[in-house]
Amino acid sequence: MRWFCNLGRTLRLALWLAAALLLPRIASADPGAAKLADCAKRGDFAAVLQLLQTTSPSPGDPAVASLIGHINQYQQHVADALATRQKNHDEAMAKVRQEFEAGKIEDALIAAIDAHALAAEPTDVLNDPVVSQVISQARQRAAAVEQEGDWVEALNLYRELDLLFEEQGTYRDDLRRTARHIRVLQLYAPQQLEKLYLKYAERRDDDQPLRVEPEAWQRKLEQVSLPMLRQALAQAARKHIDAGGYSPLMKGAVANLKIVLNTDALSRTFPGLADRDKLTRFRDELDRIRAQLDSNGSADIHYLDTLRLIERILNANRDTVNLPEQVVVYELAEGAIGTLDDFSAVIWPDDVAEFSRSTQGTFTGVGIQIRRNGKLIVVSPLPNTPAQRAGIKAGDVIATVDGLSTDAWSLDRAVNEITGEVGTTVTLGIERTGLTELIDVPIRRERIAIESILGWQRDENNNWSYWLDRQSGIGYVRLTQFIPQTADDLDAAVAQLIKDPNFSSLILDLRFNPGGLLSSAIDISDRFISQGTIVSTVSADGGQNDERSADARNTYPRFPLVVLINQGSASASEIVSGALQDYHRATIVGARSFGKGSVQDLFPLEHGEAYLKLTTQYYRLPGGRIIHHKPDATTWGIEPDVVVEMTDHQVAEALQMRQDLDVIRDTADTRSEPLPVTSSPPDGRELDLNEMDLNKFNSDAMPPDESAADTAVKPADESPATQQRKPAVTASALLDDGVDLQLESALLLLRTQLFADHVALASSK
Repeated sequence: MRWFCNLGRTLRLALWLAAALLLPRIASADPGAAKLADCAKRGDFAAVLQLLQTTSPSPGDPAVASLIGHINQYQQHVADALATRQKNHDEAMAKVRQEFEAGKIEDALIAAIDAHALAAEPTDVLNDPVVSQVISQARQRAAAVEQEGDWVEALNLYRELDLLFEEQGTYRDDLRRTARHIRVLQLYAPQQLEKLYLKYAERRDDDQPLRVEPEAWQRKLEQVSLPMLRQALAQAARKHIDAGGYSPLMKGAVANLKIVLNTDALSRTFPGLADRDKLTRFRDELDRIRAQLDSNGSADIHYLDTLRLIERILNANRDTVNLPEQVVVYELAEGAIGTLDDFSAVIWPDDVAEFSRSTQGTFTGVGIQIRRNGKLIVVSPLPNTPAQRAGIKAGDVIATVDGLSTDAWSLDRAVNEITGEVGTTVTLGIERTGLTELIDVPIRRERIAIESILGWQRDENNNWSYWLDRQSGIGYVRLTQFIPQTADDLDAAVAQLIKDPNFSSLILDLRFNPGGLLSSAIDISDRFISQGTIVSTVSADGGQNDERSADARNTYPRFPLVVLINQGSASASEIVSGALQDYHRATIVGARSFGKGSVQDLFPLEHGEAYLKLTTQYYRLPGGRIIHHKPDATTWGIEPDVVVEMTDHQVAEALQMRQDLDVIRDTADTRSEPLPVTSSPPDGRELDLNEMDLNKFNSDAMPPDESAADTAVKPADESPATQQRKPAVTASALLDDGVDLQLESALLLLRTQLFADHVALASSK
């Protein structure tokens, strides 16, 4: 039985009475109160202010004065934000001209990206004569360095151009092409890629070039086999939701293999590529195969034809450059499946273990959150884990792991080295500010639970407080990902709030939530929706199936609810916010969501040695919407009821402050029973799954800035002067300083609605 069903009959009755008495809906007998609430739900706080100032029945009421004060503060913050935005835009445009005149085209291009993001009319920036020249020269430079084989500079230039023309997709193919060259260098010639990074850093006067983690391609591809390619092509051609048959898959396969042939630096790894005659013969054969595929027009080829083409490619390879067969098979498969969509992929044998770990709600390690900024830096220890109990501090540098330097390690390598089996030990070498020597600390790994439900701020014991405005009874819960225990953890947070007689309403923050288990998203939606369809899926032929419905037995008492979303809210987050919006159960505030509304099925390859993750369906919300962002689409995702724009700079500032507030601070005694802990920051990578039986999956590929690992360290200095007992900022600064306009708008909306309810209740007596 779920949380609410487990409550005693008396307690349930008390909660329902509290909902009826303490949280009254607006009485239709008071049109003024209804108008107040309606204006607030549309985000029209100017109209709310006018109503309060001209029609308030109690102009001297402290509650009226308080609400007017909050609205005035919000409007001032909005005005300040607009003024700052205009100032930053003007400065960015000035920098475009300054860097252009100095001949620094890439710097001018980066400034143009800033100006474009800040502009009220972005097309004005693109049409600016200087910006046009910058774009033209950047495009020419990108083409030139690509011809020279400098894929790092080419990638950076095309990425920046793509940011300027993201909606148009002008440079999308250029970006993908150069990214593929970077990928093959990373896998087959990492030393050559690192040289390109060093060259780029020197040209850019960057003293912290990207480091490349060497990876033995032989180990990674050791278990790759030809049957895996054949099976992947068969499943993709038949079952992908937008399947175009075998012909487009084979075109993508051939194009990707040619990327390997056209990356000159790989000749050091594969000597056959250095023979120009053999290389030309193999290229010519691939070109003939491509021409044969093109000659069919829109007609598809059969499966047996596909097998013949693959054999033809393998034979041509053996007769010419003689690449290892695993390399040819791997590249053909990557190219074929890469033509489908961003969420379909082959999970190769070497990746299966990590893929399976990412589906779980726990991991084994020592409990830290880390990031790379030149060095591996601890963002925060996780509460009640080996790391916190041993004294790991935010800001510590992990210089070594088991005696090995981490200088050149990627985040993935760091996570893999620090995590391990329960009961085993890892020794970390910690650099700490104020100490001259490295601290070597052996740490015993434990099972670490993932915390997906976070609150407003931590108390003195590092436990979460879920009160945003206790006086008004407004709670706040951040849901960072959807994992098996998320619904239970939300139940605990809501139970803590609702037992307080003053509880009135809730803000559910889904910003930067990349998704998670579909079953968890359904459970969360079910807590707020008492009946009806929550989500269904639609297949390629338009047929609806796999409908999931609400169960009234699991539903919380009704209270005002605001859900926050932004462009980082994806998949499961969009299912929850979209369902609540369709049933008018919540007001959605923020920015349009990511638009990841597709379903992935997982098909075993070679009896489960590998898997094909394939998009087979789209999600459909209760109102009939399909939220997936298809190429060239003009509408997608969840559009908020109240749109509150924040620039990238404002979002970054709010996110940084929020992360600073989440840091675990030292306490006098860190010994306590283990609690759920967080495994990754809001902008970290998460894998979005449908079912734990590895049947249906959603995959959300978010670029990892930070990642979770496990660690611990003996405190070097227990004196109060060195203990981090208080954050540098307080949570209230997010609102008082106008840092988070989306949250401030949500809070103001609820304050207005609660005031209107109070007015309506008073008028009905």
